[in-house]
Amino acid sequence: MLKIGEIVAPHGIRGEVRVLPTTDFPQRFSLLDKVTLRQGEKTRELQILQAREHKNFVLIEFKEISDRNQAEELRNWEVVIPVAKAMPLPPGRYYDHQLEGLEVIDIESRVSLGTLAEVMHLPANAVYRVENSAGSILIPALKSVIKEVDIEKGRMYVQPLEGMVE
Repeated sequence: MLKIGEIVAPHGIRGEVRVLPTTDFPQRFSLLDKVTLRQGEKTRELQILQAREHKNFVLIEFKEISDRNQAEELRNWEVVIPVAKAMPLPPGRYYDHQLEGLEVIDIESRVSLGTLAEVMHLPANAVYRVENSAGSILIPALKSVIKEVDIEKGRMYVQPLEGMVE
């Protein structure tokens, strides 16, 4: 499942929820007729009656939620969809789940630096946490560092900055 948002609060008294979108396509909510909500191992499938953008949030009205108390119970639940319903990305852009698990290779020495374990979204730019037998390496997701991504072969080629790999 692909996380596209997180319910952060109820909105109003009629059961709407305020969702912080974690997608580059917040308009996608108005194209969906149902979503799955996830909190840890628990899931719920809800039907969307209406979704609209409001400031930096998406306000969603679900068929099954009719008042503020029910909406409050959904606080901190993730909004997820099947990966097959992901919006297509332009060439050279990837979803986190496509990158996690790739082998990361130094483009000059051809030495494996480890496996991309996590994509961290930080204010300045994304950072890739690469795990190997010695621990973790943090690699900024910058064009000057990330030279090639080959999803089919399961590899990412990088040119580490000086001092990044010791």
